[in-house]
This record gives sequence, structure tokens and C-alpha cells, in this order.
Amino acid sequence: MKKVLSVFVVIALLISALALTGCSSGDQDERLVGRWNWVNSEFTFIRFNEDGTGTRNWNGTQTFRWSTNGDRLNINLDESPGRRYIQNERWNFTIDGDRVVFDSRQTNDRWTYVRN
Repeated sequence: MKKVLSVFVVIALLISALALTGCSSGDQDERLVGRWNWVNSEFTFIRFNEDGTGTRNWNGTQTFRWSTNGDRLNINLDESPGRRYIQNERWNFTIDGDRVVFDSRQTNDRWTYVRN
């Protein structure tokens, strides 16, 4: 009986640990916070808010939630933009001064923005 109870406690602890890990919203790299304009048009922008939300004006206005892990950026759009687009985007990013380059981990897209 003690062995069964011990196994049950261990399983319960593992499930709790995994649940807490899964609830993590990730970190937000403070260097990204603010508005960035696409180098080819000041009217196309992306804004990262401190609270992990954001907006971008690309193919219409889109709102999203974002998080980072090292040099990886996750953007989860609040609404699906349609079949041609990815709702949960994964990017690598590099910041050099007032310039940031986003390289998609899902497509061949590369976007360069400058801080507004």
C-alpha cells in the first residue's frame, strides 16, 4: 500500500510540475518593447508592449501576444488572418542598435525594422 501511495505522490508531483511549466507565458525581451517601422515603409510597423501584447500594421491591423526565449520570438495572433498565414509564428531575431532583423523559423521570410 505504501508503494502504491508513493507512486501516486510521485506521479501527482510530476503532473503538477508539467502543468506549471506549460502555463508559463514566456519572457519578453525588453529590447523589443516599443514601435519598430519596416525599413521599406514607415507605415508598416510592429509594436511590442511590455505586457506581452502587441499590434502590427501589415495586411491590416493585427493584434498578438508575444514572448521570447533567448533570440527566439513567438508571436501568437489573436485572430487567424486566413489560410495563407500562420497564426502562431516563430522567429529568430537579431538586434543591432536601432535595427532588428526577424528571420522566420517556418518560412523563408526575413523582415528588417528600425526603431521609431
